[in-house]
Amino acid sequence: MGIMAMIKGDEPRFAEKGYYQKLTEIGRRLGIRVFVFSPRNVDFARRRVMGYVYRQGRWHKKLFPLPAVVYDRCFINASYRHYKPYIDRLQNDPQITFMGRGLYGKWQVYEILRHSPKMASHLPETLPFTMQAFLTLLKRDGSTILKPAAGTHGTGVIRIGSHGQRYSIVGRNLQNQSFCKHVATLHDVKRFVKRFTAGRKFLVQTYLHLYTPDGDPYDVRVLVQKDGSGKWVTTGKAVRIGNKENITSNLHGGGRAVSWSTFLSRYFTEEKRDLIESQIDEIVRHLPPFLEQHHGRLTELGIDVGIDLDGKVWIIEVNSKPGRSVFRLTNDRTARLRSITLPVQYAHYLMKIV
Repeated sequence: MGIMAMIKGDEPRFAEKGYYQKLTEIGRRLGIRVFVFSPRNVDFARRRVMGYVYRQGRWHKKLFPLPAVVYDRCFINASYRHYKPYIDRLQNDPQITFMGRGLYGKWQVYEILRHSPKMASHLPETLPFTMQAFLTLLKRDGSTILKPAAGTHGTGVIRIGSHGQRYSIVGRNLQNQSFCKHVATLHDVKRFVKRFTAGRKFLVQTYLHLYTPDGDPYDVRVLVQKDGSGKWVTTGKAVRIGNKENITSNLHGGGRAVSWSTFLSRYFTEEKRDLIESQIDEIVRHLPPFLEQHHGRLTELGIDVGIDLDGKVWIIEVNSKPGRSVFRLTNDRTARLRSITLPVQYAHYLMKIV
């Protein structure tokens, strides 16, 4: 099992080292050799790759044959274009099985899910950004959301709202720093938005009031994964809560994590809790197979949902390369262990059937 990651230079410099270490240890118990490699270090002629294996408390550099199964942890960022040609070549190799193929972006996910009768009602209205689409939603609703078509951690997500004759712009800039500013005219709003979106693809989305009664933004991370028999299972749920100065609840943006059961019992009546749980169960049951049917093989999904004041559940985002630190922060040891065990068990399953 090869963990495909972005590695800088000739040293074992890559993100998620702790996670990969645990995957290696779990693989060893199942008789699976796990190593980390960069797609840029593949020798396609000799079908070998220089990678790193964890043993005796440290990472060791070693030459490996190309892996039978690849776990893709290359995240789409500014450096991704340097890796993509090599990733594409590996994905097209008939002797290599990818555990899952990464989703292309928020708009692709929305376009797929809106055709699902079960999922469409849980999707906030979303459009590719044009100035006309933005102004239409702003005029109709009084507030609207702008978010990058590709990106993570709440970076670049802003809310624009009208307040009488003035406008507020709140969110996180492209350096993931929170900000809040006020402008006097619609012309000033258009000038800011044009500058803010320049050079990148954005989406415009209807604004939903997804706040606790205390006024803190929050969302629910639901992690679903394939198990050792190739079936989708729910690994765990946790709540991420931001602060009043932000509109997102991402942990990278200063949010905090709380357990799902604690959050539900604190803020919702038993009747509302049952309603919310049934909606999330429906999403978990239908979304992964429907998305996989129209996109291709997936191995795990971080499904982020929001809950409005009426108890309606909304799909905010779906991530095919999710993190799992939220379970460490909520001290959910069962979900945390399952989250790092299931990928190896699914890889083992693929090795047996391919």
